[in-house]
Amino acid sequence: MAAGIYNFTIEQGTTFTRTFKYKDSEGNPIDLTSNGGFTARMDIRTKAGGDLVNAFSTGGGQITITNTNFITLTIAASTTTLMNFNTAVYDLEIIDPTTSAVTRLLQGKIKLSKEVTTSS
Repeated sequence: MAAGIYNFTIEQGTTFTRTFKYKDSEGNPIDLTSNGGFTARMDIRTKAGGDLVNAFSTGGGQITITNTNFITLTIAASTTTLMNFNTAVYDLEIIDPTTSAVTRLLQGKIKLSKEVTTSS
């Protein structure tokens, strides 16, 4: 199955949380907690093959997999404050713990909504 396309906006200076549900083509949940639990990773880059803006993973604690097929990305306000791009690209991948197979679930563009109010 090809990766889904999902574009979104991150508000600079805020905590960003987004939850994705992984389902098959018939809408049935796909169990990501079996076989010792899948892991996930996501890069944000200036363009495909471009400079890395940020990298997130289950190992780094920014991505969690819960309730069988829910993948939650949480980016702290301290991280979004430091982001400095207008638009970027990303992809979200999962890794099967049994086979080490990598599946790209989502990809798309990210727009950064620049912060006006800053702490001093």
